[in-house]
Amino acid sequence: MDMKIEDILVEFLKENCLPQKTKVNLKHEDNLFNTGILDSAGLLHFVGYIEKKFEFSIPDEDLIPEKFTSITSIANYIRSRIEEPAMMD
Repeated sequence: MDMKIEDILVEFLKENCLPQKTKVNLKHEDNLFNTGILDSAGLLHFVGYIEKKFEFSIPDEDLIPEKFTSITSIANYIRSRIEEPAMMD
């Protein structure tokens, strides 16, 4: 069974951005910056992971808060990028 994009993102954040013993209940709507889960350096690491995992490049102009604030907004952005080529056919 394939994991949902949201689950993949949460797994990465829990493994790479949170202390190992932290039992944070990360909600998909949580603001990743306000909660301290991500900062600017963490975002760059996360973006690199997303590009590798989902096999597309994220242009600098797309690195805006509206697209990378929460798990939900990031997953929606990824879906829009993955679906773009199919929409052009």
